[in-house]
Amino acid sequence: MFKVIIADDEKIVRIAMRNIIDWESHGFNIVGLAQDGSEVLNILNENGADLIITDLKMKGLNGIELIDKLKEENFRGKILVLSNHGEYELVREAMKKGADDYLLKITLRPKELEDIIDKFRESLEERKEEEEKEAQFKNEFDKTKKLAEISLLKEYLKDDISYEELLDEFPKINFLDDNCEYYTGACIYIDNYKKIYEEKIKDKNKLAITIENIIKEEFSVNGVKIIPINNHKYIFISKMDFNSLKIKTINIQNLIMLYLNIKVSVVLIKRIESVKGLKESFKKVEEILSLKFYGKENFLIISEEFLGFGDAIKLRKEVTDAILENIELGEISANKELIKEFARRCSNMNVKPSTLINYVNFMCELIENHEYVQDDLNGIKELKGKILKSDNIEELINNSTLLIDYINQRYIKSKELSYKKEVNEIIKFIEKNIDKRITLVMVANAVNLNESYLSRIFKNETGKNLMYFINEVKMKKAKELLKQQDTLVKEVANSIGMTDQFYFNRVFKKFYGVSPSKFKKDYSNKVLS
Repeated sequence: MFKVIIADDEKIVRIAMRNIIDWESHGFNIVGLAQDGSEVLNILNENGADLIITDLKMKGLNGIELIDKLKEENFRGKILVLSNHGEYELVREAMKKGADDYLLKITLRPKELEDIIDKFRESLEERKEEEEKEAQFKNEFDKTKKLAEISLLKEYLKDDISYEELLDEFPKINFLDDNCEYYTGACIYIDNYKKIYEEKIKDKNKLAITIENIIKEEFSVNGVKIIPINNHKYIFISKMDFNSLKIKTINIQNLIMLYLNIKVSVVLIKRIESVKGLKESFKKVEEILSLKFYGKENFLIISEEFLGFGDAIKLRKEVTDAILENIELGEISANKELIKEFARRCSNMNVKPSTLINYVNFMCELIENHEYVQDDLNGIKELKGKILKSDNIEELINNSTLLIDYINQRYIKSKELSYKKEVNEIIKFIEKNIDKRITLVMVANAVNLNESYLSRIFKNETGKNLMYFINEVKMKKAKELLKQQDTLVKEVANSIGMTDQFYFNRVFKKFYGVSPSKFKKDYSNKVLS
């Protein structure tokens, strides 16, 4: 169980926080309730804690001051701050000072708190696992200088310590032998490691030891220095020449697949001349490994030969223009396919994943900000947060689709609220029967109105002639179907109830300025370019 301290100067809030969820079922145990920051520090010194939940405004030592004190004491746990509406500057200051997340007290729901502490628990468990693994290594090697050197190198590579701090511990760090001009190196990365931990191998430490033993066995004669960055990523360096290293690394790749049925990707490093050189190489390795975002697996890339990431600025402008066009036409849902195709093309171009995520987030904000969503901003914020935290391209596409669907639903709802009941019934009938030939008589019978009154009320409410609106709905549907690679123009016409293809061509050209076949050809060429 991870330990929790809750601080708030209002007793009712402390009691509510204690009882709002079943803490133990989420792996947490409340070890203390405090009225201010000073009481938190006392409880912390006596019982320890992994998570501190604190109000920002408290009598005595307030939340901001508490965070400062915790950082002074090198508190390694998580900090969750509670705030009221209007305390945005305080929240921003708290986040800058080291708070991990925040919640609004007035809108707090159990599910929201559960999601955050589950995320914290995963992070704390991973840290605990790393600490246990490091402790195990220290026991196995009896805290030798060699292990300490590896551990420090790992901290240095992860930016946990500076080069100066590294040298303070080892003034003459034994990285390069006097008789060795340079080292070669590689990084092995377990593909789809999260899925493997969930479905195949539960004991991460056992898997880590097995992989390290495979590496050591392959390099038994030549010797190797292994730096385990975490349970799914390993740097190793050797004195052997690059071609020999490449052969042995491919052997390791094959052995891991043979014995563990696990795919791993490899980035090779031709030359490492110093500790600082290793750090620079590792940074480039991390950039290359970010391509895992696109589902690339079981690859072998030479770091020095990596040509860099692709540039999607021109493509982004084209897609952004198309999104704005869809927005003007009210075709919000059509943007899902645009963003999906944009992401796929960025994958083919090896665009930096963080850049792609920012682009997609920007595109979704364009849609959001076009005054379609007037309420429920918390729902929008949550979905946008998922986009920014997407771990892979499929998650990114799915999260952007969820957001656009959400915005579209709010847009449709707002439109429905602005029309009379009869007009909404007419629109629903048309959308439901889009695959049929719809006449004025059919619509009138369906909604129990006479034709003259129906036409007049529809025109007054929407500003559009009914038959024009029917064709507009059909042409929007046709446009989306024509974008699909395997569809034929004749099939599209039939699917929207227009069996006369000549008539379909004429109506489509009237709406979009080109024939259906020309639109399909132009769209296909654009996608393939």
